[in-house]
Amino acid sequence: MKWLVPQPQKLVSFLQGQLGDYSGKFLRRLLEANLCRINGKVERFGSRVVNGGDAVELSPSWKSILTPKLSTLETLYEDAHLKIINKPAGWVCDPKTALKAFGPGQYLVHRLDKDTTGLLIIAKGAASRDLLMEMFERREIAKSYLAIVDGIPKEAGGVRQSLFVKKGSYEGQTIWGSGQKGLTAITHWKRLAVGNNASLILCEPHTGRTHQIRVHMAEMGHPILVDRQYAKFFRSKIFAQRTLLHAHRLQFNFQGKAIDLTAPLLLDMRDILRDVAIDMRHLRELLGKEEENQCGDKGHNHKNAKEDGQSAHFLHKPGK
Repeated sequence: MKWLVPQPQKLVSFLQGQLGDYSGKFLRRLLEANLCRINGKVERFGSRVVNGGDAVELSPSWKSILTPKLSTLETLYEDAHLKIINKPAGWVCDPKTALKAFGPGQYLVHRLDKDTTGLLIIAKGAASRDLLMEMFERREIAKSYLAIVDGIPKEAGGVRQSLFVKKGSYEGQTIWGSGQKGLTAITHWKRLAVGNNASLILCEPHTGRTHQIRVHMAEMGHPILVDRQYAKFFRSKIFAQRTLLHAHRLQFNFQGKAIDLTAPLLLDMRDILRDVAIDMRHLRELLGKEEENQCGDKGHNHKNAKEDGQSAHFLHKPGK
């Protein structure tokens, strides 16, 4: 949906005039979800004054904000010591929400940002929690992420290594960046596929700093779409409701079991890949046959890993 503004007025008033009987609260949620552009640039504030002749555009998915739903916290793997869920976008990783979701005696081992989807480990009991957290500190748990970034990196891959320091704040959240002193952050990355002003990147963080992948991609000049905490401008004109980052794979050994778990790209990221003209069939070569099956919308049902120490490799039907 797209309109030309006839005369100066606040954006929220203009949208109410065009859309009809929608509350200011709903319109603010719509704006906060990055679903409105003015003259081609995303606008998040309803108090913004639009002028005569400005072009205001809403994403085709704007009505999805009407009935926001968090998908059920799907368990992809579970044994006596831990379970691994497929975290949906919008679910906040903190002790309060974990207690509500999983009950007492089950603990977050690590965290994913609110908008990041994918594999999240939940420990059963304090002893398992402490052991798993020590494994993260010793870098004994290998993590792989998939990110859709702005633009096309010239190199096919590389390593980003820097020292992380606090740089400021954005909407109440800390902004991190590279400096002369700070915490070591190392990210290996590989360009998997390219499209129209966007690329699919595989990231393997060898350290676990807050916002590590987001910072390193932004400092490369290719911020994750649509990560406005670390980028103000994007080459791509894609609309998206969240930062397009997905925790794709976990590999580690725990209590005698080798766990190798994969969570294929979810529906919204697959839709974006199509929108930027990345050939989804090409993902079979890059990510394995299971990714092609998921891209073909084929469902899979799997039971928990066997208790004989074999590798656990599970797939799930993407959330809708």
